[in-house]
Amino acid sequence: MNCRKEARTVHAVVLIACMIAASRTVASTKTPAAPEMLRPNDPLFPKQEALFNCVNAGEAWKITKGDPNVLVGVVETGFDFFHPDLKANLVPGFFACGNYHTEFFENIAHGTVVVSLIAAVGNNGIGMTGLAPGCRVLAASLGMIEHKVTKLQKKFMQDHPEAGPSEWGKVMRSKENRAALMSFSRAWGQFVCRSTAESIRYLVDHQVRVINISGLLQRSLLPADSWQTLEDVFAYAREKGTIIVLGAGNNGVLCEDYPGDSDSVIVVGATRLDDTRWEEVLEIKGSKIKQGSNFGKRLTVMAPMENLQVCLPHDRRFYACEDGPMGPTKQDFQDMYEISAEGATSWSAPIVTALVALIRSVRPDLDAKAVIEIIRQGCDDLGDEGYDVYTGFGRVNFGKTLKIAMAQGR
Repeated sequence: MNCRKEARTVHAVVLIACMIAASRTVASTKTPAAPEMLRPNDPLFPKQEALFNCVNAGEAWKITKGDPNVLVGVVETGFDFFHPDLKANLVPGFFACGNYHTEFFENIAHGTVVVSLIAAVGNNGIGMTGLAPGCRVLAASLGMIEHKVTKLQKKFMQDHPEAGPSEWGKVMRSKENRAALMSFSRAWGQFVCRSTAESIRYLVDHQVRVINISGLLQRSLLPADSWQTLEDVFAYAREKGTIIVLGAGNNGVLCEDYPGDSDSVIVVGATRLDDTRWEEVLEIKGSKIKQGSNFGKRLTVMAPMENLQVCLPHDRRFYACEDGPMGPTKQDFQDMYEISAEGATSWSAPIVTALVALIRSVRPDLDAKAVIEIIRQGCDDLGDEGYDVYTGFGRVNFGKTLKIAMAQGR
């Protein structure tokens, strides 16, 4: 089991308690170099060229790399605010009240990766670059409540190192733990709805016009009496002209009960770099677990999730603690960058968020509905001809989309 990947998929682990994530290494493929005049001096950029070529980012960069006046909102459990490749573009903003805001890997890794894909500082001679390096990110930190399910899981795996997902599922379904699981699930749902709603309102009120939320927001997985809080704040964001980009979710199932509507919300599915929709069945210690990009009529577009260069928390101190909201953590610190073999829709969403930020940089006059329509028109079609529920309007094409945006209404 890869501890780093488990930490980055903590939300899915909570809602589907029997799932234990696993990752595998995906070999890099050689790709043509980006045009020399566009190449930043970031030493890891060669490892990003597969992504840049796939989404045609180089053509978009001939138009803009982003405007520092464009603030991108990111809602996450936490961030590495002092990462050398992020700190110049990452602005601390909202911290949800009543939650733990720790700097442990499990709390800040996911948000750090998301920010790096959007706005890692480009052309600074270190590390990597984001897809919209000229923009800045205003962070909204959810923090974490006491994560009783993860604590139980860690203890169980420590005591039963050979156990797999099926054994863990039986433990969670036992009479002894069922009530605790139900209680935690409700507390988690209330935490997600309340803290996310407060974060969105803060970001909208601070002039953010695109917000990334990679964690799955699905009505059937959250408390009914808390859901309306999300619907209300999504309506508020729409009224103010803010686009919200959501990850479609990673269970490979039909999913259509996201908050908001298609005029102001983009739901992003995940593809591999060869433009095939991500879906797979993992076998973990005798148990088969289906993973894949969720689908349905709310799906808007697709973006890559495979073999992506990302930032990780940059200091050894983030990787070990004796106790915390999710119990003890001990992981090896290897580097503050890595190639993420598979990031699911969590990594696909910020790629599309970066595209929205670039459009906002050159066409701040366009409303949310117009921006989303331009992104749809700019996609490279996948799957069945035209729109389909498995691949939406297709995989985003940055260059084509920016050209459409520049010509819109002129």
